[in-house]
Amino acid sequence: MNILPSIQSVLRLLLAGAACGAAAVASRAQSGTGLLRPQDVVALVGGEDMVAGWDYGYLEYLVLRQRPELQLKFRSLTKEGDTAFQQARDFNYPALEKQLAEIGATVVVVQIGQMESLRGRGQVAEFERAANAMIERLGDGRKRRVILVGPTPALAGSPVALRFEALEVYREAVVRLAQRQELPCIVPGESKALGAEEFRDGLHLSERGHFVFAAQLADALVGVAARKMPAAPAERQLLDVIRSKNRRWFHYVRPENWAFLEGDRTVQPASRDHRDPEKRWFPEEMKEWLPFVAEREREAWAIARMLHSP
Repeated sequence: MNILPSIQSVLRLLLAGAACGAAAVASRAQSGTGLLRPQDVVALVGGEDMVAGWDYGYLEYLVLRQRPELQLKFRSLTKEGDTAFQQARDFNYPALEKQLAEIGATVVVVQIGQMESLRGRGQVAEFERAANAMIERLGDGRKRRVILVGPTPALAGSPVALRFEALEVYREAVVRLAQRQELPCIVPGESKALGAEEFRDGLHLSERGHFVFAAQLADALVGVAARKMPAAPAERQLLDVIRSKNRRWFHYVRPENWAFLEGDRTVQPASRDHRDPEKRWFPEEMKEWLPFVAEREREAWAIARMLHSP
């Protein structure tokens, strides 16, 4: 079914072009171009909305639906509560830049600015400094391509919008950062263009809102994206496979018992082989998730190719 009569009527896409270094209103639907290259490993970074977006899987669905031949790999390094100022992790948990290197990320799509805006208008300069430092870490001296995503707005007129009155100022700051760094920047639509159905609590997006947002991101990443929710059996199958792959990746990258894996309980007998205490079984066991991720990924590519063929 149609999620909206026209996604373009709901969202305004602002791109800070890497070539010109200036924000511009652009329609990827018209140009058909994109920001991704064949075999890219796309890492998603950000807080609650990016976490939920990974769970729904619509971004990867729309991208594969449009460009299956690129054989892109999507990986989530998202975490609830992440901001430009801080990415809190458990003891000994690897920093984002280390994880990006380990997964071979070539592109980092990072959303910032929403929760940071609670600091108020007077802290925008501090936010820009923190975001700039974060971009340097994620890009690793331009070895990885960074794509900035501005904060999603709060629902206009809702009680929560009053608490986020500085949000627009932080959205503008993200665009300025992109201009200075000559980075692509995708900015979600204005709050007045988003209705109650696109939110689940006045601040975070609902499933409907996540599809709309994912379509905007997909337009920027690979060109024209689908305008309809998956409805045909093969489309639903593609989305189900992507979600299955994403769950497997979640279990790998966010293990339930980190303390025994690499945290502060690695010396416990339960973390080691009962026959050889010098041997740790848990780290090797966790790697068994990766073949399952790859298997689901290949299955998704195959379904997407079938859907894309004439």
